[in-house]
Amino acid sequence: MDGRRVMIATGIGLLTGCYCAASLFIPALKPPGLTSEPDVWWLAMLVIGRTSQGFVVGLADRINIHTVLRGAVIGAAMTLQLAMMPLFGPFKLGAALLMVAGIIYGIIEDVVATWVTKRYSSNRQGAV
Repeated sequence: MDGRRVMIATGIGLLTGCYCAASLFIPALKPPGLTSEPDVWWLAMLVIGRTSQGFVVGLADRINIHTVLRGAVIGAAMTLQLAMMPLFGPFKLGAALLMVAGIIYGIIEDVVATWVTKRYSSNRQGAV
């Protein structure tokens, strides 16, 4: 396990969680059909869910599949927890938007964390 990879992916997850929560307050970014203000517990769940997704992506460096596929699968699996509430409520489009965003964020987290750790670990191996 590479601690830098975990920190990078978790940090990206925290940023994407904050973006998801903030987008519910910005009229231009608010999903169509969402009329009420979001509950504070829902916002906390978004931030915690995306941050934990980044943490799991960071831990998954030993899974030997392509980086994009690994990030997409983990992103979809971790977003299922967030998509359950809108899926069974009146806002079904929200569940689809959360799933798509989770897959995209998982790919970004995995690709960036992999790239940074490979780039900087190869530079340090030759240093004395």
